[in-house]
Parts: sequence; C-alpha cells; structure tokens
Amino acid sequence: YNVLNILINILNIFIFCTHFLRREKMRVDYIIKNHKNVYIRLNQNGKPVTCAEHEKTLFEYSKAKNVLSGLPKTLRKLNFKVEAIPDIVSRTTNTDKKIEKKVIEKNNYEVTDEINNWIEKFGICNDILKEAQKTKDELNKKLSNLDKELSNILHEIEFEGKVDLYGGWKERNEIKRNREERRRIKDLKLIISSVVKMDFRNLDRGQLNKVVTGLAKRKFTYRIVEDCEDGEDYESL
Repeated sequence: YNVLNILINILNIFIFCTHFLRREKMRVDYIIKNHKNVYIRLNQNGKPVTCAEHEKTLFEYSKAKNVLSGLPKTLRKLNFKVEAIPDIVSRTTNTDKKIEKKVIEKNNYEVTDEINNWIEKFGICNDILKEAQKTKDELNKKLSNLDKELSNILHEIEFEGKVDLYGGWKERNEIKRNREERRRIKDLKLIISSVVKMDFRNLDRGQLNKVVTGLAKRKFTYRIVEDCEDGEDYESL
C-alpha cells in the first residue's frame, strides 16, 4: 500500500512538471497594434505612445488589455487591438537586438579640388548677399535722412516770409535734388531687397564645410546576414 502511494505521488509530480514545462514552452507575449502596423510602447513615464515595430513593447495579456482600455481618446480612434506573438518570435527579436553590429569608418578622406571650388563659389555668393544686406541697411538710413531734410526745407518755407525769384528758385532746386536722390535710393533698394528676401543661408562656407566634414566621417554599419535553415531553398525566401 505504501509503495502504491509513492508511485501515485511520483505520477502526480510527473504530470505537474510536464504541464508546467509545456506551459513555459508555449508562453505567449502580446503586442498592441492596428491595421496600419502602428504599434504601442510605454515611454519612460509609463504612458502609451505610438511607435514603429522595432520599438514595440511586449506585454502579458492582462497588462496589454489594461493598456488598451486606458489609451487616450486620440489613440483609441486609431483602432488598436491586442495580438499574441509566440514566445519564439519575441526571443528571436531579443536575440537580434543583442547582436553587435560591425562598423567601419573611413579616416583618410581628402576633399577634391572640384568640391573646394564649388564651396568657394557658393561662399562668394554668400559674401555678396551679406554685402547686399549691409547696403540695404545703409540705404534705409539715407532715406530717413532725406525725409528729415525735406521736412526741414518745407518748414523753412512755411515759417519764412516772402522771398524773391532767386530765393524761390533756390528752394525749388533743394526740393528737386532731395526728391531725385530719394528716388535713386528707393530704386536701388527695391532691387537689393528682392535678392535679400531669398533664403541663401546654406550658401555660407561654414554650412558647406559642415557637409564636407560629414563626408570625411562617414561610417558603414554591416548588414546582418541571416543563415537559411538547412534544406531550405534560398530562392524561395
């Protein structure tokens, strides 16, 4: 009788272990996504945000349901749902993330004369634009001074008494000179302003040299080549 009880206990332990191992083997993780392959992850504050597939968060089923039900109104409109993914998929994903990518870098890059010539040409354009902006500011000051000068002339005419023909002729010439000079400056300012309004900030030599520096520091990260399973036809992948 004691032997029978021992055998029954051993059998129960075996059944329990088998069930436990099977459950662990078939463990399932869950993700939250919609039909447009937009996924949900939890940010540093634990709040759900949208993300790409490689950034998705893996949840237990109850956690995924809670997150889904607690989505903000703006996200609920995107029709997210909970989907199960096999444990083998999640483990493969985690394994892929641990693979150290090989990177090579070119350290002996030399800038060609052709590139240097174009940088200098664009730099000259930038110098011209800076000069144009400076000239525009100077023209504005000249216009302001001419307007003040005209105001002075008109007030002199207003407050002074009668003048003879020579005095009237002199005042007329002062006004004409003022107006002609003002018109010349306004015409020049119109042309310069039309160019200054264009956005040529990236023609600056400093900006272009940053691009060249980027060429000198280029890196290449090796692509991960996955092995095909034994007996699998590569052409069918």
